[in-house]
Amino acid sequence: MDPVRYEDYRAVERPTYQEELDAVVAQVARRTGASVEREGVGRAVRTAHGKTYGLLKATVTVGDNQGFHGQGIFARPAVYDAVVRYSNGLGHQRPDHQLGAACGMGIKLFGVPGGSLLADEPDTGTFDLNLINNEVFFANTAYDYMVIEELFAELPEALVNPARRKTWMAEFLTRRGTLADPDGWLWDELFAMLSFTTVPRRNLLSYTYNSMGAFRYGDSIAKIRTVPTAESLAALTHQIVDVGADNEAFRRTLVAEAAERDHSFELQVQLNTDLARMPVDNTSVKWPEELSPWVTVARVDLPRQDIGGDDNLAAADATSITPWRSREEHRPIGEIQRVRQEVYRRSSVERHRINGQERREPAGSAELLG
Repeated sequence: MDPVRYEDYRAVERPTYQEELDAVVAQVARRTGASVEREGVGRAVRTAHGKTYGLLKATVTVGDNQGFHGQGIFARPAVYDAVVRYSNGLGHQRPDHQLGAACGMGIKLFGVPGGSLLADEPDTGTFDLNLINNEVFFANTAYDYMVIEELFAELPEALVNPARRKTWMAEFLTRRGTLADPDGWLWDELFAMLSFTTVPRRNLLSYTYNSMGAFRYGDSIAKIRTVPTAESLAALTHQIVDVGADNEAFRRTLVAEAAERDHSFELQVQLNTDLARMPVDNTSVKWPEELSPWVTVARVDLPRQDIGGDDNLAAADATSITPWRSREEHRPIGEIQRVRQEVYRRSSVERHRINGQERREPAGSAELLG
């Protein structure tokens, strides 16, 4: 089955979108400012992916991709300098046992041709991929995000507290009572949110990381993920992440693995072949692999390296990753992706301002890691 053409996708335009987006952005800015006191670490913290586990030097090698898979920056073989940032998905600075296992892998490529989609940095040459170790997301509209972001801030306590769990899920399901008709309740979104609680605590280098949201892929539409190569997965020696015995188990395991050997991932894309069964505007629904298999288009290599110092955490914390630091051939699509454009930008601006960090894209991995 041939992929759906990008030009056949029609964005959903809701008349209340801009008003809701403005409210979301203001809300995120307030929470970013309040995080200085709330998290108690003397600086502003991201409202999501607040705890950093490390920043690693990487190389991304694009293969000789053919046909529909050879589009955009994946149209011809190339080798890119890059960095990879690992983080926890929640917006807290806490011991690992007080956080869930939803973790992110952010990839930043350097020297990518073409102009960025970010208007305030059109010629930086960087290209980002935001990925997380789950296949689905829990918000699909600006209004969803506005309500759910506040509920998200209560995690993980809300789901482990019996007195709050049921009311929390009811508020989520009904958007805090604004959805009266059960046919409109956020069932897909709630199941997507709860799926994050089933992610096992494992070595960060053993997960598959997904974009969840869709992107333009040249003339097509796709999602993106990374999968550890078979040889890299087999070579892992620190399989157990014991958060009960070690408050910083995720980071210590990552530091140990990075110092001992090289690691590698396959970068894969899944092309959309059916807009009805592979919805762009509902990120809470997994795209069936029987409709379109994942195909490897590049490789991510992490050479053996020392990331154990505090300077590594500082560099990781200052590194901004956004799906909109992209190219027109890979424009993020779907309402929640449009929400991310301004939410991520404003969050980054506020955090760098409060923390006294220069907000500037680096020219290469050496500028970040030496």
